[in-house]
Amino acid sequence: MTVFYKNDADLNINSLNDIKEPAILVTPLDWGLGHATRCIPIIRSLLNLNQPVLLGGCGDSLKVLRLEFPDLPFVEFPAYNMRYPKENMLWNVALKIPQLLSTFVKEQQLVKLLLKKNKIKAVISDNRYGCFHQDIPSILITHQVYPIIPMASVEKRLQKYILFLINQFNVCWIPDMPDESSSLAGKLAHPATPNGRFIGPLSRLFPQELNENPSYKVLFLLSGPEPQRTYLESKIRNQVGALEGNFALVQGLPNKADSPAFKVGNLQIFPYMQADELSRLIANSEIVLCRAGYSTLMDLAFFGKKAIFIPTPGQTEQIYLADQLHEAKRGVTVSQNQFNLAETIDEAEKTMGLPSYKPNFGEDLLSGAIQDLLSLCKK
Repeated sequence: MTVFYKNDADLNINSLNDIKEPAILVTPLDWGLGHATRCIPIIRSLLNLNQPVLLGGCGDSLKVLRLEFPDLPFVEFPAYNMRYPKENMLWNVALKIPQLLSTFVKEQQLVKLLLKKNKIKAVISDNRYGCFHQDIPSILITHQVYPIIPMASVEKRLQKYILFLINQFNVCWIPDMPDESSSLAGKLAHPATPNGRFIGPLSRLFPQELNENPSYKVLFLLSGPEPQRTYLESKIRNQVGALEGNFALVQGLPNKADSPAFKVGNLQIFPYMQADELSRLIANSEIVLCRAGYSTLMDLAFFGKKAIFIPTPGQTEQIYLADQLHEAKRGVTVSQNQFNLAETIDEAEKTMGLPSYKPNFGEDLLSGAIQDLLSLCKK
């Protein structure tokens, strides 16, 4: 079943008759895949408690959730369609401001209509700031409580506006540890907002025994918005053929989830991988090269992997996260325009790797947050 949003004036609800009782709407932002993947452990926890869940989203992020939970009902939310054609993040966002505002309003309308139809009893929104309602428990998930912008005056105004939006929700779930000394997000998430609650790092992946003799020298794990994802893939494929050893590349294309893997020289290419397959592949790789998106960092931290980070050009959040790990000798950071694959691999081999979290690290924090949410639903 699905719900289609046709335009600003016309919300056309197709069949939601299979929802017999109000569900908890879980709806991630559609900028890359990370917002969707980190919702997966939350959805698993809700289902383990026999809670009805309604998936919400659009594009590839909704596709990710539907691949993991094919039997759950879903609703199509309006798309932000964020792209990063330029390396100046402020300029990329500025070009989209009219659409961002329009999408925010559409989210509000759709949540109101779902509540009116008695199809939802709570909302868990990952960075969709328009997905809340004052009459039901509304949870926001974000690690960017204090976004970083390379202009101090703009940064302060943006942070103030983000805090205003966060305060529209009952609680802000922060996927990080309360103690900044064990934090992955650092100053992006600390200190917590007045309605903030740390729920521990989230990962959709499953614990694996690490292979002492991994099959792949480097796993290239691609993600993030276009066209930068394609630019990075092209650079990797242009350089990897000159290196010795076996390599693997996950393109991160959920629309090609049914497409078979194929090999080009010493590079094994997988169009897309679900959580269980990706867990095994990471365990079977010596080094992981990836973006520095926060959800990817949380995934890799469960394995304590050595990593090479190539921040998406212009994404100051990723640059900050990658630089923190580079300075701590936990990983190597290199720019997309300048990296030399052979030299970067040599440098990564000398690092300590990411700090290793146990698979259930912080699990009690998430469990407690979900129990409190369910208590709010009963009031």
